[in-house]
Amino acid sequence: MELKGLIYAIVSAVFFGSAGVLIKQGYTQNVTPSELLIIQYIIAITIMFTISMIKYRKELKLKGKLIIKLAILGTFGNAVMTIALYSAMAYLDVAVATILLYTYPSMVALSSFILYKEKISRIKILAIIGTFSGCLLVVDLWSGHSMPISFIGIGFGLLSAAAYSFMNIYADTIVEDVPPLVITFISTIFSLFLLMVFNADFLPRLSSMPIGVVSNAAMLAIFCEIIPLSLLYAAIGYIGPVKTSIISTLEVPVASLSAFFIMGERLSIPQYAGIALVLLSITILKKE
Repeated sequence: MELKGLIYAIVSAVFFGSAGVLIKQGYTQNVTPSELLIIQYIIAITIMFTISMIKYRKELKLKGKLIIKLAILGTFGNAVMTIALYSAMAYLDVAVATILLYTYPSMVALSSFILYKEKISRIKILAIIGTFSGCLLVVDLWSGHSMPISFIGIGFGLLSAAAYSFMNIYADTIVEDVPPLVITFISTIFSLFLLMVFNADFLPRLSSMPIGVVSNAAMLAIFCEIIPLSLLYAAIGYIGPVKTSIISTLEVPVASLSAFFIMGERLSIPQYAGIALVLLSITILKKE
């Protein structure tokens, strides 16, 4: 069972790490991050609804309190995180945007210390310092990039990490025995609703979207949302959240390699050193 969990976690990380390339390609058609996400969510919700009606019809009857929790998770967590991450990738290299997202364990540790008065050890402090020091190396403000460094992009990247840290903390309040696909399905509905509220002018143009944009969004929905999320939750069931979250750091090198081989994005030696420092710091934080 443990081997199966390890395989699920690795495959999930590979799929998630490859998302950046598809996101970048989605922007070639002059589509904004929010518009790309709306199309992606519509496709993902349609697929998950079909699966849920076939396999989880009874589990779709959720309690009111759980629906409210999923609404909060979908709007303030998932929607903000994905919009910010997609926006960051519009301004930054894939690897840079991804590593900024992975400052979230440090934000979780700091939030737990500030909000819940949890003790913070010297090791945690050093790991937090290591995470942000590594990010400074990855951002590499003092040299050239395949894309110029944008402070707007950095801001979006850090916002995605803040929203993701909120998701990690708030998810602890959702303890109901509900299939992961159903949780993902319901929370994604609320994410889509939030996007539609702020992008109402885009809805009439949905039917005229180029086939390339729709196919790209479909690939994101299937290979970077439904499949990896299902594998991630399955991995947690087999090997637990700590091992799964540590393996999930594979997303960073996968994002770097896929961007290098497919899109020609190149990083400097200090940036690769920064990635290594961030991965080491994250591993220490998650073990702590």
